[in-house]
Amino acid sequence: MRYCGVVPAGQYLQLALLEEVRTEEPPIRLAARFYEPGSPEDVVKELRSTEDVVVGVGAALSSGRRADGELRRRGVVPLAPHEGAQAMTEALGLAIYTGGPTDVVDESAYITTPVFETHPDGVFFALRGLRLPAKRHPLGIQLRIEELQDEHVEDGGGDLWHRRIEELEAAAVALAAHRFAVGHACWVGDPSEGVIVLPGYRLPERFSGDGVIPPVARVPLG
Repeated sequence: MRYCGVVPAGQYLQLALLEEVRTEEPPIRLAARFYEPGSPEDVVKELRSTEDVVVGVGAALSSGRRADGELRRRGVVPLAPHEGAQAMTEALGLAIYTGGPTDVVDESAYITTPVFETHPDGVFFALRGLRLPAKRHPLGIQLRIEELQDEHVEDGGGDLWHRRIEELEAAAVALAAHRFAVGHACWVGDPSEGVIVLPGYRLPERFSGDGVIPPVARVPLG
């Protein structure tokens, strides 16, 4: 099984792929493969050439939904719809997950609905259990990389510290695809509008950012 994550990279899309590396001793490691950013058509072609894929789309496929409100209430800023991601999802032609009988993803859901919508920051927050600093903050980048390392994502083509933020986000979305496939994920929203999937069996009522950034002194102007 190959676990894929796709996120916007400007007008292009960024694809990352994870595969399990099993050894005699746990934990299971996840070998990452990163692709050059490409058009929706390029990403669709690559995904179609890859067997047994589960695809997380780290971009909004529509807006104004209950799912967006559920994220905002928890401290995750909803994403704006991305035309490239919408075009890729439509052209891929695979069924999109729209929820189940409970808010926990059934472990067999990926068989009939191998594509799902998620949110890169929401994935990192859910994995960490905290609201991380923004990507523009150096600590925000550091914590995102540390989370991928803690989840045993290994970059055989370089070093995660040398990757662009879009590549890190695509890896996180691919990690969400892994969790989706093993039934360790949940969803928020209204199935009639489209749902957003995040890792974990249950989300907190609010992702707290308290204490994440150590206090620093700043001298008042004037």
